[in-house]
Amino acid sequence: MGFDVHANLFVEESLEILEKMEAPLMVLAENPEHQDLINEVFRALHTIKGSGSMFGFNDIAQFVHNLETAYDDIRQGNTRISREIIELTLTAKDRIHRMLLKNDNAEEKALREKILSRLAELTDHADQPAVAPVDTESVIAPDPVNGPSVRWRIHFEPSNDILLRGVRIVPLLDELRSLGDCRITTDIGNVPTISELNPEHLYFAWDAELITAHPLADIKSVFIFVEDFAKISIEKSDEPIAAPAVDTSVSQNTDKPAVKAKESSDALPVVERRKADVSSIRVKNEKLDTLVNLVGELVTLHARINQTAINAHDSEFVLIAEALGRLTDELRDNTMNIRMVPLSEVFSSFNRLVFDLSHKLDKKIKLVTTGGQTELDKNVIEELRDPLMHLIRNSADHAIESPEERRAKGKDETGTVRLSAEYSGSNVIIRINDDGTGLNREKIKALAAERGIISATESDDNIIYNSIFEPGFSTAKSTTDVSGRGVGMDVVKRNIEKLRGSIEVSTTPGEGTEVALTIPLTLAIIDGFMFGMGGNLYVFNLSAVRECVEYTRSEKTDIGDQFTINIRGDLIPCIDLLSLFGIPCTIWGYSKIIIVDHAGARYGFLVDRIIGKCQSVIKPLGRGATSTEMISGATILGDGSVALMLDISSIIKRMITHQN
Repeated sequence: MGFDVHANLFVEESLEILEKMEAPLMVLAENPEHQDLINEVFRALHTIKGSGSMFGFNDIAQFVHNLETAYDDIRQGNTRISREIIELTLTAKDRIHRMLLKNDNAEEKALREKILSRLAELTDHADQPAVAPVDTESVIAPDPVNGPSVRWRIHFEPSNDILLRGVRIVPLLDELRSLGDCRITTDIGNVPTISELNPEHLYFAWDAELITAHPLADIKSVFIFVEDFAKISIEKSDEPIAAPAVDTSVSQNTDKPAVKAKESSDALPVVERRKADVSSIRVKNEKLDTLVNLVGELVTLHARINQTAINAHDSEFVLIAEALGRLTDELRDNTMNIRMVPLSEVFSSFNRLVFDLSHKLDKKIKLVTTGGQTELDKNVIEELRDPLMHLIRNSADHAIESPEERRAKGKDETGTVRLSAEYSGSNVIIRINDDGTGLNREKIKALAAERGIISATESDDNIIYNSIFEPGFSTAKSTTDVSGRGVGMDVVKRNIEKLRGSIEVSTTPGEGTEVALTIPLTLAIIDGFMFGMGGNLYVFNLSAVRECVEYTRSEKTDIGDQFTINIRGDLIPCIDLLSLFGIPCTIWGYSKIIIVDHAGARYGFLVDRIIGKCQSVIKPLGRGATSTEMISGATILGDGSVALMLDISSIIKRMITHQN
């Protein structure tokens, strides 16, 4: 069981390393002489290889070893990195990814062989054996690329139960020896008497003296998957470097370790994450989802307690309910913050997409990202991947011109796609910009009118440009394997609506297009604005509500269930929700109008009565109600009754459609 846990840890860590490896490869395509980036890729491969060997992932270790050899050759200046090598490395990265997820088959193995064969040709290692055996008796010469050799003193004391976790010590020590001239001794001072000895426990510790030109990061990477279960100290020594002989024997030293970390000005901190680094832990998504669900139930329970306290007219009970409410709010906010992750995680994944598209489309395209530190609920981010991917593909294929066209227009031959994010109240606005041709308004309008999506007399730019998100809509003259079938933009619309977000398109002919996505920070627990119609209660997302005004029936100009009102000189389009939901008349007294912001415009909704702010735990509707597109969910109130969450976007869309 311990081995499985740490094999899973290796897979998770390796997947992260692979994702981080893409960024330096993208930069290397433009700056092939950047030695630090080459070293970064080499260290990533070195870490995966060593850890894969340690945990028994021999196929992965064997494959990555050959990639590592190629990059070691590049580091030493024997081979110049090229775009083809980078593309082969990216393809190899995809193959490693599939191996880690156990998606291996004969076709994958053939692809790996093809990659290694071509890589060997490019680096002059065609005659080299597939895997060089590890020779623990030999000394690997220091790498001159990394600078002068340094003497390091290393103490490695694993926990007693480390073997039960599936860790193998010998490959780890062999990897340490591979970094340079290394003498290792074993300390058996902690071995107990025979009566106290547990045969499944490890009681040894090891001390090493390593002379190497490799940086500290390479030494630390040897212990990266065991540092949670061992005491490790790495210290630079000031002793002059001679030419020590390699001693691979095990000395039975019953005293304390011969090499101790001395206190000095250049001593490095002990690498012991359990004690030194408690700033973050790895938690499974299922546990976080369970926690959020429990907090949601607690919010609902507090609403019931608060309602009961008010009905009981007991001041002490009300004070207790208010105190519980404050604690519940704080717990809710902290729990939701735990699920927040920076957008940089998803933004960085599109570097590879743009790199591949520029090659496939024979264009020069670069991706510029800003605001990656902006955080969103992890579940929201997962839903955003597909819409962002389709928007970027659409910009690359339809908007960005070929280098020849851009030069003829006086533009830089390299097109730019910009991805940015910023907070806006309880929402995040993500913008996708390109400096391409821009949208052809008249062409879109004509095609949308021909298909009956909009009226032929429509003049609102926002309505015209949003036609591109309709199913099957495309102005492309021909389809490609990148875009042109009108499917991708429909995916964008559906996913954003599912997130209760909105889309706004703006364009300047010849200069480019911007698509702005407004996304709520989280989906699970929101601040709602409750109102009543007839005998039922409904909820809007509070972040969209701007104000409430009294309604005077004489102001209404009937157009079915739509009318306009004048607020401080502005004409606001309104929807009579009472009529829309089939409530024949106002039965609760004076009606109110709720003014909301949507896609940069203001709209009004006529309702019976205003209840006010409430915490809403959004629950999906049952299967029998999935056809009601204007209702996005439901929330349970303090008295056990249910209020429906209305989808502002769908209601406004219905209003616009009926106008046309």
